[in-house]
Amino acid sequence: MADIGTIEARWVELSAAVDRLTERIGDPDDFPVHAGSSLAGDDRASHPFEVSQALRHIINVSVDQLHGVKTAVREGRYLHLGVSSTLARAALENAVTGLWILGPRTRNTRIERVLRWNSRNYHDSANYLRDSAMFDNDRAQKHDQNLAQIAQLATARGIDPDVATNGFPTTKPIKQGAQYTDLPVYTDWQIASGFAHGRPWAHHGFLERRRVSDSASEHRVYTLSAREDVTIYLPMQAMHLLSELVRLRDRRAGVEMPPRPDGEPDYERANPT
Repeated sequence: MADIGTIEARWVELSAAVDRLTERIGDPDDFPVHAGSSLAGDDRASHPFEVSQALRHIINVSVDQLHGVKTAVREGRYLHLGVSSTLARAALENAVTGLWILGPRTRNTRIERVLRWNSRNYHDSANYLRDSAMFDNDRAQKHDQNLAQIAQLATARGIDPDVATNGFPTTKPIKQGAQYTDLPVYTDWQIASGFAHGRPWAHHGFLERRRVSDSASEHRVYTLSAREDVTIYLPMQAMHLLSELVRLRDRRAGVEMPPRPDGEPDYERANPT
C-alpha cells in the first residue's frame, strides 16, 4: 500500500485537475474547433452528428463523474467500499469511448464510430420508451427517421449503414480504445466493474479483510474496509485517461498544444486525414 503522504499528494493532484476541467466544461466558449483543423473536417463530414459534439458530451459526463468522487471522498472525508470505484468505472468507460471515436487516423473510421455512438443512444432511448409503454407512433417514427439519417450519411461516405445504425456492445470501445493509450484500461475497468456490480472477487481482492469468526460453520465471516490506495487508484487512472482524451481533442481541434515532456506527440507524428 502507498504511504499516506503519497496518497494525499494524489488526491491534491486529482482535485486540482477536476476543478480545472469543471471550469472548462462550464465555459461555453471553451473547447473551440478552429477552421482548417482535423476536427473541423470531421465535423463537416459527419454533420449533423458532429464528432466534436459527441466528444464534448463525453468529456462533460466524465468530469461530472470524477467530480462526484472528489465530493464524496475528498470533501466528504468518507471511504466507502465501492463508491469511488463505481464512479471511476463510468468515467473510464466514457473517456475510453471518446478515444475510440477520435483515436483512429482515418476520417471514415472516426465518422463510423461517432455514428455508432449516436445510434446506440437512439436504440437505448427506444428500449426505455418501449419498456415504459411510451413508445407511441410519433416516437417510433422519429426513431426510424434518426436511424435513416445515420444510414444515409454512412452510405454517402462509403460506410456500411448496417454497422453505423447498430450501435455497439459496451465492451467494444473499451477493448478497441485501449490501443490509443498505454494505460491498462480494460483491466482497470474490470476491477471497477467488479465493485459496481458488487462482485465478491473485487471486494475480497481489493479491500482490507479481517476475519472475525472462527466458528465451526463452513462459512467464514470477515469485515471489509476500504483501502486508501485503491480508493484513489481508479479515479486517478480515469483522470489520466480523460486528460489524454482532452489533449488529443484539443490538438485535433487546432488548439496550440505544449509539447509532451519527452518531445513526442500523443500517438501520432502527423495530422490525421
